[in-house]
Amino acid sequence: MVMKLIVRIVAMGLACYGLVGAALYFFQEKMLFFPMGQVFGNCPRMDRYGARAVETGGGRYYLKPSENAEQWIIVFHGNAGNACDRTYFFDLLAGINAHIILVEYPGYGGDGTRPGETPILENARTLVNEIKNQDNSNLPVFLLGESLGTGVATWVSARTETAGLILISAYTAILDVARHHYPWLPVRSLLRHRFEASKWAAEKQTPAILFHGIDDDIIPIKFARKQVEFFGSDAKLFEIDNCGHNDIVDTAEVLIKREIRRFISAAG
Repeated sequence: MVMKLIVRIVAMGLACYGLVGAALYFFQEKMLFFPMGQVFGNCPRMDRYGARAVETGGGRYYLKPSENAEQWIIVFHGNAGNACDRTYFFDLLAGINAHIILVEYPGYGGDGTRPGETPILENARTLVNEIKNQDNSNLPVFLLGESLGTGVATWVSARTETAGLILISAYTAILDVARHHYPWLPVRSLLRHRFEASKWAAEKQTPAILFHGIDDDIIPIKFARKQVEFFGSDAKLFEIDNCGHNDIVDTAEVLIKREIRRFISAAG
């Protein structure tokens, strides 16, 4: 009887383990991408910042132009919400004479498609190249990535000429972060959207500045400490005390503003 009970418990445990693994594999898009919020273009808060929605063959984005811009800053946001939620970047970048673009990902903003690593990366590269090709002034282009968007910005920068990377809450790979949170699952075999940013950072040396909250429990700071090394000597990480994942811009706004200005001035 005891042996049968043990076998039954083990079998139930294995079945639950298999079900959790299957859920991670088949529903990982819903666990990684959260395209909540308004349909692209229906964003009154953009109007208040003087930004307009742009939809071209290269993608969709909100553009806040500057009359005498000296550079472009193209922003790739995190995995939750959409570009309409990121007007705080206009405040963060206030005082920098730049055309600012907030990119909307495929699968976000109500476009009816399915989000995924490949379409997000390819769309980002197409959009950045389109903007560069249309700019007769050849202004330098800086890419700003937030959370998930740090990998997107890094991938694009490795494949097109950019002046520098500004990364908030960066990771080495989504695969690494998933393994941190689910050490008991065979994540390497299950995860399709890996965003292996450490490999992309090592492909081409690009000036980079990174900001990360020491108390971040979503993307622990150990990943940013590793990631900054892959960029080489021309990269710097600012570790911010008393700050987590979702409050970093609010908590460290003064520091981030100051260091972004210094970085752009030096790199540009």
